[in-house]
Amino acid sequence: MHDFIGKLSAELQAEFEQLSVSRRVVEGAAVYRKNDPSNEMYRLVDGAVRICNYSMDGSEIITGEFRSGDCFGEMGLIDELPRMSHAVASKDSSLRVLNKHHFHELCIRYPELSRELNRVLCSRVRFLHSLNEEAAGLNLHERLARVIQRLAISHGNSDDGQGTTIEISHEDLSKMLGASRQSVSKELKALEREGDIELRYGKIHVCNLDKLEQKYETAIGMEQLASVYELSREKQRSP
Repeated sequence: MHDFIGKLSAELQAEFEQLSVSRRVVEGAAVYRKNDPSNEMYRLVDGAVRICNYSMDGSEIITGEFRSGDCFGEMGLIDELPRMSHAVASKDSSLRVLNKHHFHELCIRYPELSRELNRVLCSRVRFLHSLNEEAAGLNLHERLARVIQRLAISHGNSDDGQGTTIEISHEDLSKMLGASRQSVSKELKALEREGDIELRYGKIHVCNLDKLEQKYETAIGMEQLASVYELSREKQRSP
């Protein structure tokens, strides 16, 4: 949902590299802060950058983490509104930075960029809709399982057919789910007892990713909304 540069033509990618500049950000430093003006977009070359906000009591709430190849910051260049969250380096990171003028120049010269951006933004809207459904209809155990499944797909390392491992702390999972660390640890132990995961130091091993998806990813889905909508339309057409 985040790399819209990698799928573009070689010509456009080369021009992006030419127009963008390199920037290093040390661990813990901000790429930008909430309410900063939106003057740049970024592509992560290496490292990791998390998107977060803070509650009234100062607790960090992580909404996502970008990895190599991911692009971010482009929404503010499109709607020209200030940043709506903080982007902070989770480790020493290298970025390609494109300023607003060059971004709009590329959009005008290469229509494929706008088409790919539209596709990516639609994917994000679908994902956010799913998160909204989760918050309303699923308990912490189910939401945690779904987060682990998604992280395994996007951030996991395959263990030669023996499962998938992700590197994440209980603390970071709690920040992503808006729950206490103790509650998340309890549910992780429950998932381990069920045989879905194995807890390792600083890591979570997903024993069978397909099995985890079958158990939890279909708990709430877009297909349910589509079916209900189509049924209601049929009733409206009935005499």
